[in-house]
Amino acid sequence: MATWFDLEKELALWHDASVTPTFWWRDDDTESPTPALDRLLALSAKYHLPIHLAVIPKNISSDLAHLLVRSSDTYVLQHGYAHVNNEPIGARASEMGENRNIDLQLQDLRAGWQKLVQADLPNLLPGFAAPWNRIADKTVTQFPNLGYRLLSTCHARKAAHPVAGITQVNIHVDPIRWKQGPKFRGTEATLSGVVEHLEQRRLGLVDPTEPTGLSTHHLQSDDRVWDFIDQLLDRLTHNGATEWVRLSSLL
Repeated sequence: MATWFDLEKELALWHDASVTPTFWWRDDDTESPTPALDRLLALSAKYHLPIHLAVIPKNISSDLAHLLVRSSDTYVLQHGYAHVNNEPIGARASEMGENRNIDLQLQDLRAGWQKLVQADLPNLLPGFAAPWNRIADKTVTQFPNLGYRLLSTCHARKAAHPVAGITQVNIHVDPIRWKQGPKFRGTEATLSGVVEHLEQRRLGLVDPTEPTGLSTHHLQSDDRVWDFIDQLLDRLTHNGATEWVRLSSLL
């Protein structure tokens, strides 16, 4: 478990090495404007941070573009097609998993992308954030043919480019635990994820060039989660302690 002091100490070690740690922010499951989405975008604006919305295409609202056009530092990634589990009982949840027919997957991927394009969303990036952070290798190999250039799952990436032409940028910190329903993971447990990934990067135990990814879910966040995120962003942005990456810069 880690404390705010542990986070400050880790940031100081980066500062002593004359290196500014990089972060990026991904929020999942957007479909339409909601008060929770307004709250998320307000928090992003408060700290002047870019945010990447993983948008579910199937039931996307026609009003979403009108909201996002007012948030110039908000970017969109494709989040599956319908965000449904297509794996058999006993397998880990995935929409685009190992057990599903690849032709059906490709059909959904193309249809989902077209829905995002037709919705005229601003700052739409050619990237895919996998539902449940899981996707089959056989599917990723098809990404260049589909026009994708970015892939996001979770945990420290094994390779910056899992397939030629595809850059992988994952999320590493989630303040929500999902077993038995979404609940706040707790301050110390969540901070442990932040400090651990930063330390591993600093020591070269994982790819030091992969920005530490903050994962949020605005629709499932209660006040404790929102308060924690607010405190975390305050600490991470104070006096330019960190740099926040726009995935568009990696294209």
